[in-house]
Amino acid sequence: MSKRKHRRRRHLPALHETASPSGQQEPGQPTILRLTACDGTTCHESTVLDPAELALAREKWPVVWLDVDGFEDLEAIRAIGRIFEIGDLALEDAITPDERPKVEVFGHQLLIAVRMARLDGTAIVTDPMAIFLGDRYVITFHDRTVPDGFIGVRERIRHGRTRLGQGHQGADHLCAILLDAAIDGYFPVLESFGDRLEEIEDAAIENPSRDLLGRIHDVRNDLMTLRRALWPTRDVLHALGRESTAFVGDHARQHFRDTYDHTMELLDITEGFREIGSDLRDIYLASVSNRMNDVMKVLTVIATIFMPLTFITGWYGMNFNTASPWNMPLLNYRFGSLVAAGIMLVSTFGMVAYRGWLRRWH
Repeated sequence: MSKRKHRRRRHLPALHETASPSGQQEPGQPTILRLTACDGTTCHESTVLDPAELALAREKWPVVWLDVDGFEDLEAIRAIGRIFEIGDLALEDAITPDERPKVEVFGHQLLIAVRMARLDGTAIVTDPMAIFLGDRYVITFHDRTVPDGFIGVRERIRHGRTRLGQGHQGADHLCAILLDAAIDGYFPVLESFGDRLEEIEDAAIENPSRDLLGRIHDVRNDLMTLRRALWPTRDVLHALGRESTAFVGDHARQHFRDTYDHTMELLDITEGFREIGSDLRDIYLASVSNRMNDVMKVLTVIATIFMPLTFITGWYGMNFNTASPWNMPLLNYRFGSLVAAGIMLVSTFGMVAYRGWLRRWH
């Protein structure tokens, strides 16, 4: 009987309750607050030591991006909630380890929950990431155990390839860039499946060992993990790109639609790999069946060759008394054993020749 896995929520009043998307988060890992603020011409990056600095940054800069790395310091998270007027329920959704991808309106801000994919050895892991989108700010929440998937976005901001705070490039534009980076992270993960499937296909044809079936099931389970993460994310991006949503302008909505197209492409690739996985299972079963047929053919040939030999040795092994003329022949003959051996050799070569003639006739 399977046990149903219940979703764990982290309640803000209990400072000692901590967890992580992968299970547990080690106590003592501090929460890191990375602040990126832009005004269209310059950008400022810093690590926030006192949450009170965030209130000044929110007043000063047109676009503020706060990246909350880790959930250990719940007091700092509550301070962020007070400064940006985020309710406790919304914060609980943001730091819940296995939150389903969704988009919700909480008062004067949007909560966008998605999952980011990465490789952990050969296994696929999807980590939750929450984004709060306000009028001039974006706040991202992710766990310390998750690698920073926004390095490319930070580089774009540092080198001025995107001028946040200028024209249409507001907080909604930054949110679109972050979601696009999260979705693009799925492509290298799916690319790794190509090599894995080729290796499994070669092994299924040449050496269909017993553990190969487990490898096929692992691939299918990883693909199901990706599908469960991408399918609701598609709905999130469809809502952001097609529907009228607060704090999302037309310029950002175009970016969301483009990211939605990337998500559909990822789903198509995932479905294609799932079909290949099903085909590999059929190839494995066919290879095992062919091997079994080859073994049965060899055993059948051996058994067929030994059938006349067994008959002859059994017949002459009865050793009846030679007084009667109706008893076994050649029992008193000087070369009787040689004659019996010759009969066995002739019958053996006859069976082999007869089998070859049957094969050519077919």
